[in-house]
Amino acid sequence: MNFYLKILTLIEFTCLILGVFLPLATIDEFWFFTSEFSVASLSYNLIVNNEYILAIVIIAFGFLFPCLKLFQRLMNPEFINTFPIHKFSMLDIFLLSFLVFGGKLSYFYEVNMQIGFYFMLSSILLSYLYLIIKNKVY
Repeated sequence: MNFYLKILTLIEFTCLILGVFLPLATIDEFWFFTSEFSVASLSYNLIVNNEYILAIVIIAFGFLFPCLKLFQRLMNPEFINTFPIHKFSMLDIFLLSFLVFGGKLSYFYEVNMQIGFYFMLSSILLSYLYLIIKNKVY
C-alpha cells in the first residue's frame, strides 16, 4: 500500500506544478480589459514591481510549503516531521476565494476560473485522499 501512497503523492505533485504554472483565473474588467494570471506570473509581476514581501509570501505559501509537505511524505526526513507544514499550504486558494467573492459583488469585474485552478484544486483533494487512505491503512 505504501507504493500506492507514493504514486498518489507524485500525482498530487504533478497537479501542484501544473496549478502553479497554468493560468488560475481570468479577470474581465469593465467588459473591455481581460487579464490572465497564474501563481508564477503573479509572483514574477510582484517582484518586477518591487513588492518583494508579498511575492515571497505567495511563493512560500503557494508553492514552497506544499512542495515541502510532499517531500516530507516521500522521504520522511526527521528534521521536517516536527513541523505542521500542512497548515501552511493553500494560501493561493484562500486568495482566490476573496477574488471570486469580490467579483460576484462587483459590477466592474468578473472572475472566471481557468485550468490551473482545477489542477490546484485537484492537488488539494488528492492531499485529503492521501490522508484518508493513510489513516485507514495504518
